[in-house]
Amino acid sequence: MGKTGVVGGGASGLMAAICAAQHGAEVTVLEGRDRIGKKILATGNGKCNFSNRDFLIPRDYRGHHTDLLPRYFSRFCVEDTVLFFREKGMLATDRDGYLYPRCGQASVVLDLLEGELSSLGVKTVCSCPAERILPPKGGRKQFLVETRQGTFSFDRLILACGSPAGYRTQEGEGGQKLARDLGLSSYEMFPALVGLRCRENWYKRLAGVRCHAGISLRIGDKAQKPAVSEKGELQLTDYGISGIPVFQLSRYASLALGEGKSVFADIDFLPEIPLQDWPSFCLEQYRLCENRTALQLGNGLVHKKIAQVLLAQCSLKDTDPVDRRTKKKVFSFFDSLRRFETQVVSPNPVQNAQVCAGGVSLRDVTDNLESRKIPGLFLCGEMLDVDGRCGGYNLQWAWTSGFIAGTCAAQT
Repeated sequence: MGKTGVVGGGASGLMAAICAAQHGAEVTVLEGRDRIGKKILATGNGKCNFSNRDFLIPRDYRGHHTDLLPRYFSRFCVEDTVLFFREKGMLATDRDGYLYPRCGQASVVLDLLEGELSSLGVKTVCSCPAERILPPKGGRKQFLVETRQGTFSFDRLILACGSPAGYRTQEGEGGQKLARDLGLSSYEMFPALVGLRCRENWYKRLAGVRCHAGISLRIGDKAQKPAVSEKGELQLTDYGISGIPVFQLSRYASLALGEGKSVFADIDFLPEIPLQDWPSFCLEQYRLCENRTALQLGNGLVHKKIAQVLLAQCSLKDTDPVDRRTKKKVFSFFDSLRRFETQVVSPNPVQNAQVCAGGVSLRDVTDNLESRKIPGLFLCGEMLDVDGRCGGYNLQWAWTSGFIAGTCAAQT
């Protein structure tokens, strides 16, 4: 079994270290930051949405080879994750499939992982980013990992460096460089769960507003049908749009913009009203608000700031009366409530993203997540070309891939 090194002390790296140590390996974790597991503490708004029972691979995961994912999740699934933490003493709570620690604190997840590392004798070295990796070659049988704190040698090595998401500029790019230097086939990384910046100048007036909305992305020709759609709590910011539904769509916007395509978002501010009922609803709203002001009509439907922006786009003043003279503009306002178009110009910077898309191709690793090019080198977590939706899916991939990489590295 010998010595196993884990480069990266995030969720997947810690799971890999624990599993390797449980199978008898002498394990050392090298972490570039000043402590392990920092991103775990920030997940789920500090409550750690660590997995999700509403689980469907084709819907919940993205990447170039998601058809390969069932072979991994069949070996360590959601219920295995629940059991893993339950055996460490953590009770989970299920909120419509979303799984959280019962205590409501992300810190308990990290505390349990750190406790397990300590009990298994795993060594952790922080503020120790890997700068260069030399795989076994010629008469050298070990991996050499060059760091600011010296050179470490290992019989097996697990790369769990994550992605640039959530790091300061260039701080999180080490994993990509290591993969390139090792000659691993990799897809370019880009922000996958992140807010979107928009062209129009009215967003400063809308900053801070939250509302339930439907959002559809159109890529390329403005006349095209929506490529993807989501519903949920939309957050309007001074730069554009954010919130869970925007995060779910953002990887598609990031990819399209990176390819030089135009991206438009259509916002439906009243998605709860069936489209077949919309014409009669508009007539009723018009009748109920006749002889009232345009702003009074709008305030009855959406947040005042939203109403004011949409009314202005339809050439209606807040004080204009709702009557026969303004009827055409009023119905134009109604139309804008169901399809408010905005042009997306860029995703927020990668340091603002929760995860990145891209990474080392799944076709470059075996069923045990061992590199096909470099025997004894394993990869897990965001190092691989797998990204999930919001809702605990990225952490589930971290637990699954970390379990497989750690277990198989120790048994090789």
